[in-house]
Amino acid sequence: MLGFLFALASAFLWALVAILYRAIGRTLHPIAINIGKNLVALFCIGIILAIKGFEPIGGRQLFFLVMSGALGISLGDTFFLMALCRIRARLAMLMTTLIPVLAVLLAVLLLHERPTAQGWIGIIVTLMGIGVVLSGGHQECGSERNSLSGILYGLLASVCCAASVICSKYALASVSALDGSFVRHIAGFLLLALWGLAAGKLTPWLKPLISDAAVLRQLLIASFLGAFLGTWFCLLGLKYATASAATVLNATSPLFILPLSYILLKERISSRAIIGAVVAVAGGCILLAGG
Repeated sequence: MLGFLFALASAFLWALVAILYRAIGRTLHPIAINIGKNLVALFCIGIILAIKGFEPIGGRQLFFLVMSGALGISLGDTFFLMALCRIRARLAMLMTTLIPVLAVLLAVLLLHERPTAQGWIGIIVTLMGIGVVLSGGHQECGSERNSLSGILYGLLASVCCAASVICSKYALASVSALDGSFVRHIAGFLLLALWGLAAGKLTPWLKPLISDAAVLRQLLIASFLGAFLGTWFCLLGLKYATASAATVLNATSPLFILPLSYILLKERISSRAIIGAVVAVAGGCILLAGG
């Protein structure tokens, strides 16, 4: 029971944090948000590792962890934050149900794995659920100007995160989740910093964090809840529940974000959005349970 509660708490926190990041995105550039949340995560995980100790990691595992951090944290999270700035938070979160679908398809192409019949059913159901929501047009997506680019960024985020999952699969078989997470966050932070420096905009992007105490406080709270607590609860869910059950429960964030959007953002939630989210999450659960 404890593992189920931690997994559900993780899903709830990620839904809440998506709304918080959307609000912060009105002031901060997505890369600045991503750098900030990585620093918070590194600080919190670093404290735990200073007490627990850090196990040595082999060269092959290190390479795949760095690749996972670059793809999932630097690119995937940044694209997700860009999507949050352009489409409704609930739709951006719904797009994340594509991650296990794309991870399975990448595993077919790269690892020559073969999904079960249940897996293919889950993929089809997930795509149907997302299609139901997207068929609602701009009513579900937000403004006409931003909807297409927001959906594109959401898709890019899912592709990058799915590729990150494949890389993590190579590494985490022999590396603890906490050690692996620390390496991934370091790689993600360094690439984001290089991205900002190469663009010549790192200082302007980070300036609001220095000049606006309210924005800094909001980012610290959101990052602590998501990058640290959300990830930690996810790991605790995996520890105290079966991996399949915890993974399925972690995938329910798009359902939590519906009431949160209604309560916090005062958005009207259409029956199409509810049905599509339920169908997409159900498809993801079928896929993950059959994995």
